[in-house]
Amino acid sequence: MRATTQLEHMLQRLRGLEHYAYQVAHFILQDEVLAAEAAKAALLEISKADKQLEGSAEELRIRTKRITISASITIARSASSIQ
Repeated sequence: MRATTQLEHMLQRLRGLEHYAYQVAHFILQDEVLAAEAAKAALLEISKADKQLEGSAEELRIRTKRITISASITIARSASSIQ
């Protein structure tokens, strides 16, 4: 039962970050599809590291922004190499 509660808490925190990650990615990429892809990559990376979801809401937003920027740059590079 405790594992279920922890999973629900993790999902709730990730859902709370979803829109923010998309906003950051869209600001950088200026493309809806690429921004969604970058936000997804960032949230997946955050979800894989349990410690990433700990801390205050402000600390979590800062980490999310950093990881989303990194994911956006990676996606922008791969998109530009395809064109």
